[in-house]
Amino acid sequence: MKAACIVLSTTIFLAIMAVCVMVKFATDITVEERKREYGLQGGAVYQFTKSMGVISLHDNTSFSIAERFPYVAAVTRNSSTLWSFTCFASVVLIKWVVTSAHCRRPGATHRILLFQDFARNYTHTYPVLFWRLHEQFNISNPTPKYDIAVAKLNVDIYPFTIKPSIFDEKEVKFLEAAVWKTVSTMNKKLYLTNDFEKFEVKLAPFDKCFEGYGVELDESLLCVDLSDHDDCFVHEFGPIYSMDKVVGILAVKPRDCDMKLAIFTNISYYTNWILKSTHTTYYG
Repeated sequence: MKAACIVLSTTIFLAIMAVCVMVKFATDITVEERKREYGLQGGAVYQFTKSMGVISLHDNTSFSIAERFPYVAAVTRNSSTLWSFTCFASVVLIKWVVTSAHCRRPGATHRILLFQDFARNYTHTYPVLFWRLHEQFNISNPTPKYDIAVAKLNVDIYPFTIKPSIFDEKEVKFLEAAVWKTVSTMNKKLYLTNDFEKFEVKLAPFDKCFEGYGVELDESLLCVDLSDHDDCFVHEFGPIYSMDKVVGILAVKPRDCDMKLAIFTNISYYTNWILKSTHTTYYG
């Protein structure tokens, strides 16, 4: 009887210790998740509205590349209580950005994030005053056709001196892709980093993209060969440029790591539409 009491007491004690260890372990996981979510680990994440930020991966390895594309912008939106990265854009005409029409979600609040000070890893976000989507873009059934929009920024409180990218109707030969790298968490939330990359891209025949995506292209779209990009970053391609001229914005991203083709909206085709939509009578 005495031995049975000792065994029972020992079992109860071990059970209590196990529960305490499990609670402590669960608490640690919660704390670590909060650290990752709110960017409290050494100040690595520069908070953006408590949920969106730029994670510092490198001190200065890609600053020169980032400075090569000062006009690359990130579109973020907030449809509930959390902000999230949506897609990329290019600053044009001082106070405007050009981006894909599918980036705008009705009912959501949008802000444009610019990586302004590369030396201090400083970012700032600007409210969107209003959007202008192409009149023939079908919001309820979006397709690559007419997938273009411009948004005007409110820069009155925090003016910036970023030189905008130019655009015109001239044909180009040499193209560069701007890659503002992102990282993904286990819950598939995307964060921007201070890591940039660029590489040359080539225009591919329309039938290549038709074979890969079943999309019939015309001169308003570009089939872009991304085969020189070895890494698998299927969600982060920024605009493509020819020197300081923005040539295309992403309409259809690569389907998977093996798909080395993407469809971009041809900005040159929409030059007059951009000028008309922004009430501007000059290029640049």
